[in-house]
Amino acid sequence: MYPLFESIRVEGGQTHLLQYHQARIERSYRQLFQKKCSWKLESMLPDLPITGLHKLRFLYNDRAFTFELVPYNARKIETLKCVEINTYNYDLKLTDRSGIDQAFALRGDCDDVLMTKNGLLTDTSYCNILLFDGTDWITPAEPLFKGVQREYLLDQKMARVGSIHRSDLHLFIGFQLINALNPFVKNCFG
Repeated sequence: MYPLFESIRVEGGQTHLLQYHQARIERSYRQLFQKKCSWKLESMLPDLPITGLHKLRFLYNDRAFTFELVPYNARKIETLKCVEINTYNYDLKLTDRSGIDQAFALRGDCDDVLMTKNGLLTDTSYCNILLFDGTDWITPAEPLFKGVQREYLLDQKMARVGSIHRSDLHLFIGFQLINALNPFVKNCFG
């Protein structure tokens, strides 16, 4: 019913990175439905809780939308398994995540997967990645999905893009998983 969605961080009654979500909605709407989106998230938001951390999901198609609001607890990710996904693309935030779910099912005893395409790092099943080389935070040049937190960090010059082969992981001294609900943490090297 709703092929597209956004997951928005709500903390203390405030939304985070709303302009990035809005821009992605407009791009996705145009790409999938070949028409302009007239919705403005800021004027459509439901009442937001003033305490705690919540996940606000905005699900939509070309005619209708709905919101879901739930308390958010981050998943604890301590182990990752590299999984090659050469034929899968996920450039829109689709509710159909079957390709990602198939990769996730290959994690074995690990908490999540670190996906690669032709040996180059892309993302985990829910997060973009940042690696620290001792000077800069680097995010893969070609992730499966360009998340809003990633785009924000690039715009703010807090990270840069680079091609990272899985065989080069040992060259990095820090690692972070980021997404709209799990922001970058300064001075945290994973």
